[in-house]
Amino acid sequence: MCTPKARFHCRWLFILLSCLASIDSASSAPAANQHAQLAIIIDDLGYNLRLGQRTLNLPGAITVAVLPFTPHGRELAHYAHQQGKEVMLHAPMSNHHDYPLGRGGLRSGMAKTEFIAVLRQNLANVPHVKGVNNHMGSQLTEEAEPMGWLMAELKQQQLYFVDSRTSAQTQALIQAQEIGLPSRRRDVFLDDKKDQQVIYQQLLLALEKAQQQGSAIAIGHPYPETLRVLEQLPELLARYQVHLVKASQLMADTIPGGLKGGAGNYCLAPPMSLWPETWMPINPFDYTPPVWEN
Repeated sequence: MCTPKARFHCRWLFILLSCLASIDSASSAPAANQHAQLAIIIDDLGYNLRLGQRTLNLPGAITVAVLPFTPHGRELAHYAHQQGKEVMLHAPMSNHHDYPLGRGGLRSGMAKTEFIAVLRQNLANVPHVKGVNNHMGSQLTEEAEPMGWLMAELKQQQLYFVDSRTSAQTQALIQAQEIGLPSRRRDVFLDDKKDQQVIYQQLLLALEKAQQQGSAIAIGHPYPETLRVLEQLPELLARYQVHLVKASQLMADTIPGGLKGGAGNYCLAPPMSLWPETWMPINPFDYTPPVWEN
C-alpha cells in the first residue's frame, strides 16, 4: 500500500506533467491552427479630415485612435464605426518635453477627482470607443498612482488599454495587469521617421514579430508616407500569412500578478483538493510570477 507521502509525490508528478503538456500545447497552437495576428493602430485622428478619411478607407481591420475635442474627431469616429473600424480614445498625457496637451489633457499633479472628470469628458467626446491608448505621456505613464486611477476607471467602463510605451519606465501596463484590465503594449512604431522606405521596413518588422510571437501591435500616424505603405498591406499580409485584427482581439485576459494564457502560461499550484492536509514540502506560492508585457 502507498504511504500518504508517496501518494502526494505521485500527485505532484502528475500535476507537473499536465502543466508541461498544457504549456507545450499552448505554444504550438497558433502555428498549427491559425495565422499569426497583427493589429495596426493609427493615432492622432481628429485634426485633418482628408487624411483621416483616407485612413478609414484603408482595407481591413485597422484600429483608429481619436484625439478628444478635435475639429473632426467625432465625425471621423462615426465614419470609422460605419466602416467597421474599431475606435479608441487617444488620451493626451503629460510629457517630459512640455509639448502642449490641448483640451482633455491628463496632467501630472492632478487630483484624482479632476483626473477622473477629465477622463470621462474625453470618453464622452469620442463616440464608439472600445479602448484607450496614451498620446505622448512620457511623464504621466511613469507615475503609478494616476495610472492606477486610469485603469480602474477603464475597467469600470469595460474598456481596454494599449500602452504606447513612450517611456521605458512606464507603469501603465503594470497597473492594468494588477487589476485584471484587458491590456497590452505596443510592439513596433511604424513612423518615428517620416520616410516611406523606413516605414515599410518597420511594417515588415511588425509582421515578423507577429509571426514570432503569434501576435503583435504596431502604431502609426495618418502621415501620407505611412498611408502609402499601408495601402500595400493586403499583399504583405498574404505573403507573411498574418491576419489583420482589431486591437481588442489581442488584449490579454489578465489576472492580478500576471497573464492568463498566451506567452505567460505557467502553473502556479495544484488545486486545493490535492493539497496535503498535514505535510507540505514546499510553498507553491513562494515566488513572484513574471510580469508579462506582451
